[in-house]
Amino acid sequence: MGLFDFLKGGNKAEKELTWEEENTYTGETPDCPNCGTPLTKRYVFSGMYCENCRYGLEDDDEDDYESDESLSVYDAALIWQSNGKDEDYTFGYSEDELEDALR
Repeated sequence: MGLFDFLKGGNKAEKELTWEEENTYTGETPDCPNCGTPLTKRYVFSGMYCENCRYGLEDDDEDDYESDESLSVYDAALIWQSNGKDEDYTFGYSEDELEDALR
């Protein structure tokens, strides 16, 4: 390898892999329990899913932001107070509501 071959990309056999090439899953996967199609696993760290019937693609994170559960005004007031009554910790309550809950 010459002095400037390093700058041109060097030896093609020593090509550095991209993130996607490095993390692509290449092993075998079991069949889908719903339709029998082989499951897909895109990356080594991802879960398996079926491209045919969408098995395994349930979005568990969707309900995190639209939950029926909410923080009570008393609990919100305690957190707000413990953070120095910072307006970033009001959890949608007014400061008057939080003050009243602390009394």
